[in-house]
Amino acid sequence: MSSKLCSFRDIVRPDCGANRGLETLFLLRDCNDDIGGHLVNCHLSSECLTEKELILARAGLFSVTESLIEKMSICPRHRHSLGKFWRPPRSCQYPDHRGKSTTMGGRHVIGLKLAKEIHSLFSENAAVGSRKYKTSFHYYGCSLKRG
Repeated sequence: MSSKLCSFRDIVRPDCGANRGLETLFLLRDCNDDIGGHLVNCHLSSECLTEKELILARAGLFSVTESLIEKMSICPRHRHSLGKFWRPPRSCQYPDHRGKSTTMGGRHVIGLKLAKEIHSLFSENAAVGSRKYKTSFHYYGCSLKRG
């Protein structure tokens, strides 16, 4: 565990803090909990992600070097809210969605590849595991803009 500031404090909300009785910062490199059940629950079982990789992806940090990861720390609140205790928003999270914001269920979620594309195209973060309309964006009011 580390005594530095949380590396995610200026990237994601809510503010840093304790969670589930834990108050001390963790080194990101030590975030290796089993997240298999969480990936299944979020319809991401086809993704091969570690807890550390999932946290980085949900924060929109796709090109962080291993040397930087070695220096990064995370507070318990951000570890849980970006990791295995994260819950998806109930509406489509694709940035260019023009349709009515409605509650969604189902297995159609944003995977790692699409999250990277959204970040690249829109400079916005769509958390891995967030809901989206059906797989083809040209239907149901979503369209993937390509430059």
